[in-house]
Amino acid sequence: MVEFIKGKVTVELSGSRLTPLINEAMEEEIVLGDIRFLDEERIRLTVLLPDFFRLVKILRRRSGIRMRIISKQGLPFLLSKMYKRKFFAAGVVLFVFLLMAMSSFVWKVEVEGNERIPEEQILTYAREAGVFPGQLKFRVPDGEEIQHRLAMRLPQASWVGFRLEGTRAVITVVEKRETEEERERSPGPVHLVARRSALIYDMRVEQGKPVVQVNDMVKKGQLLVSGIYGNPEEDGSERVVGAKGKVWGEVWYDSDVVVPLEQKRKVYTGNRDRGYYPYVASRIIRLPFLYPVPFKDFETVERAHVLRLFHWRLPIGWVVEERLEMKWIKRRLTPEEAIRLGKERARADVREKIGPDGRILLEKVLQPRVDSGKVYMKVHFDVIENIAVSQPILQGE
Repeated sequence: MVEFIKGKVTVELSGSRLTPLINEAMEEEIVLGDIRFLDEERIRLTVLLPDFFRLVKILRRRSGIRMRIISKQGLPFLLSKMYKRKFFAAGVVLFVFLLMAMSSFVWKVEVEGNERIPEEQILTYAREAGVFPGQLKFRVPDGEEIQHRLAMRLPQASWVGFRLEGTRAVITVVEKRETEEERERSPGPVHLVARRSALIYDMRVEQGKPVVQVNDMVKKGQLLVSGIYGNPEEDGSERVVGAKGKVWGEVWYDSDVVVPLEQKRKVYTGNRDRGYYPYVASRIIRLPFLYPVPFKDFETVERAHVLRLFHWRLPIGWVVEERLEMKWIKRRLTPEEAIRLGKERARADVREKIGPDGRILLEKVLQPRVDSGKVYMKVHFDVIENIAVSQPILQGE
């Protein structure tokens, strides 16, 4: 960096008394570098631009030594060339200025992760918080403040994230998971009916009149708990209160599972490599043949470093790309191991179906067979799950 700022000159000296010349230059504290003897009477070396003129004075005092300039490098020579091409230099400065000016604005606001919350609603709240196309980036509030303000306006979201990527603002929304009760909830009083055929195992009725008992066999759609109290044969004795509670039933599931005997999984070898690339306005500039990847199979982890001017984030920086070598390992399972793995997969699938209130009573593997390098089997489950769903009470019932 010092050589670039001061400027460096590569020269070739020829003559019969080169060694005394070098000694005299070093006595006067002239820094000479990259000294190479081309032959007995020719030498090539580099000298900083301020020391170059002192070296010329020494050459003038010594006859018989000639100097030829090979190359000039550094900022002073670059500025000299630019001064000779004033309009080109002005164009470069203007381009850099316009690039920095244009990259100081937010040109696009994107929303990701939303499904039920309308994007227009999120963009409206973001505009009220100070994030909109055309906004100066240094006027955009702090990310945590924006996240807090959006989270307060969006009760349907469990988390709201915000980040700036160059000239693009990205709002990430994680919506609250709608529970089964919320999905089934409907306005007004309801009955509880069976969503599938089952044997009643247990009941917990908070409100309403049960019309079935434990150990009763019910069919899909059958009334379990009525939301109406009273005798329907007596006028004025009925009272609509709505049903509320849970009814557990014993039901059965059959899962068809196929497990390959040859399993393939990914492992990391521990070898890693890094590459460094500049980026401008969120676009990474990958130079060809720079930092080639020495691995055949690898995964990439990128970390961006932003340049700042005081408290402003500049649209330029560099990205550290870390490559992690990986390889695929094949493992041959025995039929017993494949059956055990298939049971675990089927069990996880059934647990997701029956929900947190359900539990597995019995599981049994039926008809396992090996064919074409795979294990085919059927897994039978006896489970307990909540079979009650809401059904609106129609007017006139």
